[in-house]
Amino acid sequence: MSRLARFTPWVLALLLLAPVGAGEAAAEEGIAWVEDLPSAFATAKAQQKILLICVNAKHVTGRQGEEPAAKGLREVVYKDARVIERSRDLVCALLTAEGSADDYGELRVLGIDGDLVSPQHIFVHPDGARVLYRKEYWSYGQGEPAVEALLGMMDKARAKLQAEAAEPESSDAPDAAPDGADRAVWIAERIGQVVSEGGAKREAALDALIQHDRDGDCIASLIPLLVEHKKNHILLEAVIRALGRDGLQSAALPVSEFLRHKNDALRANAAVSLEYIGSREKKVVGALKKAVGKEKDAGIANHMYRALGRCGVEDPKVRALLLKKADAGKSEFATYGPCIGLTYFEGDEKARRGVEKLLKKLGVPGSKRGGGQNTVKRGLLSWTLAAIGDAKSAEFVREELIARLENVQAFWVEGLRGFWASVAEKCDGDDSLMPGIEAGVRAFVGFAKEFDLGRYGAETRSLMDASRKERDTSTFRPRGDNLLDTGDED
Repeated sequence: MSRLARFTPWVLALLLLAPVGAGEAAAEEGIAWVEDLPSAFATAKAQQKILLICVNAKHVTGRQGEEPAAKGLREVVYKDARVIERSRDLVCALLTAEGSADDYGELRVLGIDGDLVSPQHIFVHPDGARVLYRKEYWSYGQGEPAVEALLGMMDKARAKLQAEAAEPESSDAPDAAPDGADRAVWIAERIGQVVSEGGAKREAALDALIQHDRDGDCIASLIPLLVEHKKNHILLEAVIRALGRDGLQSAALPVSEFLRHKNDALRANAAVSLEYIGSREKKVVGALKKAVGKEKDAGIANHMYRALGRCGVEDPKVRALLLKKADAGKSEFATYGPCIGLTYFEGDEKARRGVEKLLKKLGVPGSKRGGGQNTVKRGLLSWTLAAIGDAKSAEFVREELIARLENVQAFWVEGLRGFWASVAEKCDGDDSLMPGIEAGVRAFVGFAKEFDLGRYGAETRSLMDASRKERDTSTFRPRGDNLLDTGDED
């Protein structure tokens, strides 16, 4: 029996997505689903079409019953006449919970390995060797916005393929743009597209510039747009998002200038982009600390705290600030960003002991310090400790948390005991338990909603707002994305 099986249903469900397969693919009319992934790759290459892989499992980790977003896609969105018509230009594969090792092999070629998120949509280049566009999770429901979202993803993948086809023939390497004077012209043309175009065409031009940057020449041409077009908030947002790439240090300071902008979307996107960049430059960390101290929007402040966690991981003052805010935010929701930011402090002894103190202060539900309040925060801090904890943390969880459940009489005790047992084992070194722990946090959110713990001051808002959605996670995946999103909005 899997160790995850000891959790009660409302805390955890097993990951039923793996192994991934396409067993239910061709059963109904509509989209012409290819029955298995190897055949889908071969067909796409032979027909020189984009391959769309729809990962769609009926049951996923952390949810009892059918996953609503996946169900809405299968039963409504994929059956929409416009989606079906547009799908004729693609090769489509539906991956469900039945499959074979061959499917895994095909995904590994694309650099996709480990646990798969469901639902998600992966658009693969006709050559079968790289991803054109990938969108994990689904937050658009099953109505008109959902249809428009999927059609928009199809357009983005097609625009990126067309942009590549329009480039001078060369190798497939990221520096395949021309050299010399021709290269300067190539960069200027794409900068012009960024300024004059919109939507998918602008995104394709931005992506081409980022992917084909050589020694900072493309980035150096993009950054001035942040000053030259300061009144065009839509353009600024697109450029700030494009510059949010792991390790893109030259963009960090210019992006940090927008942390104090009057426009909410620009402040939020600047913070998220800085988390992706991960700059440890003192001026960038200083700008984040200054901005978050004056930020009035709790959601944007959470983005800033998460960026501080990654950028300020070497700064003791940042660690102290995150611990303070994780303990005493103005609301439970306001503590989420600091908690997630602390997970970047791996190997930091003071961060570990600090999180343990916060958990001890919260106490066990049902105790004098527990109750309904801080239900989600307690679960989130436990996840934080699992991410950075050590053997001493495991001992703490067993002695200060699990042992104190002995005299608590409640229906949820066994589930919580199992959750904390996995946290302790993860701190002891069993990394395989982390997906289950994350699913437990999502279940705490659902539990809080079901029992209306909002009356105790709990907030269960998702942290996945527009500034985080549609980001390229191919080289960096932020800590905690979708951790507090149970999919109920779907």
